[in-house]
Amino acid sequence: MKPSQTEDKELLSRCLAGDRDASEIFVQQYSSLVYWAVQNILVLKHIRFTEDDLHDLHNSVFLQLFEKQCKKLRQYRGDKGCTLATWIRTLTVRITLNYLRKKGVDSIEGRSVLIPLEELSDLREEKAGPWELLEKSEQHRMLRHGMQNLPPRERLFLKLHFDKGLSIPEAAETMEISVQNAYTIKHRAIQKLKSYVASVTKS
Repeated sequence: MKPSQTEDKELLSRCLAGDRDASEIFVQQYSSLVYWAVQNILVLKHIRFTEDDLHDLHNSVFLQLFEKQCKKLRQYRGDKGCTLATWIRTLTVRITLNYLRKKGVDSIEGRSVLIPLEELSDLREEKAGPWELLEKSEQHRMLRHGMQNLPPRERLFLKLHFDKGLSIPEAAETMEISVQNAYTIKHRAIQKLKSYVASVTKS
């Protein structure tokens, strides 16, 4: 259940007063939202990223909110019906875009690649490899077959995220696991699928 505006204001007041317990609750409450907003921007910008990139940007958002005695967090006014969640999502987008402008896209692309599951049908390596040898229809068929060989937990996650269109935080909530654990499952499943396709194309 989403917190009411009254509950948001009370939690915010406690955070601004320096209540550490409230700050921890605040991070837990909005962590999934921040992860989702960061990943959404990276996907929309067609930028490849790793779990470390997500964690870094996630942490950067909360760091900026709480640094200098919550200077940025104090900027929230709730004007015109803007909820705290909407404001945090907007702020996350701004921080992510600023990060990309300052660091440059190459700073993310240069790392070990974790490609969003939404783009599995278009997966391919930077260098010529098995992904480039497959037509999309054949690639899709192989991915589906490869999914059947995954452990039940990974297969369930892919079904929720890929077939049902749930975001990673939503899939994590459905499976009753942490968002961080969901990203780990996603990364592991993708690597297994890539290995499966590579083995099939070599046979």
